[in-house]
Amino acid sequence: MNWTDEGYILNINLYGENSSIVSILSKDHGHHKGVVYGATSSKIKKLLHIGNKIKVQWKSKSENAVGYYNFELLEAITPKYFDDIKRLHAILSATNICLKTLPERNKYLLIYENFENLLNQLSNNFFFKEYVLFEKILLSELGYNLDINDETKNDFIKIFNKTLTYPQFFIDKTLSFNNKDIYNGLLINKFQFLNYIFEPNKIKFPNCRIKLENFFNE
Repeated sequence: MNWTDEGYILNINLYGENSSIVSILSKDHGHHKGVVYGATSSKIKKLLHIGNKIKVQWKSKSENAVGYYNFELLEAITPKYFDDIKRLHAILSATNICLKTLPERNKYLLIYENFENLLNQLSNNFFFKEYVLFEKILLSELGYNLDINDETKNDFIKIFNKTLTYPQFFIDKTLSFNNKDIYNGLLINKFQFLNYIFEPNKIKFPNCRIKLENFFNE
């Protein structure tokens, strides 16, 4: 069994003495894992960073086995974003949310395209709005789509014992926004993530996502 695809690195776990299991969000094969042999060597290690885009060739003796990757780097996250604490937490949040919520080996092309768009917007002022919308699209693709017409008839929504103003960019992404809108959007998404995915499946909500939310709690 073998195929070739492109994707973004979601996670890297050590495997044995000198290898790693690399999880990616791929274009045609969704959330997928493969072993990278020699991943701890200085030559390969510098290419394997969360958020980097890679081209992989997956090989395995059977379709259900983990298999292994041969890969080449297509695009690296610009190092300056690791010095921007907000953007760093957004990158880690996006990758963690995908890792924890997307079933393995299911194709989610819309999620992939929006993840790619998100990383392409890292340098823009509206990046965090795009992050919130990325989460919303992911939830919708997984079948958890907030009913806008019902929930927003008075432009308010009550969750976590708070009454929040519904971010209007959820309805029209061209509308203006502020940090409060970002915070409210993050809370609305978090409410759905917790209620529908994390708590029922006893999965820990990513700490990096909590920290991201706190940056906008003014």
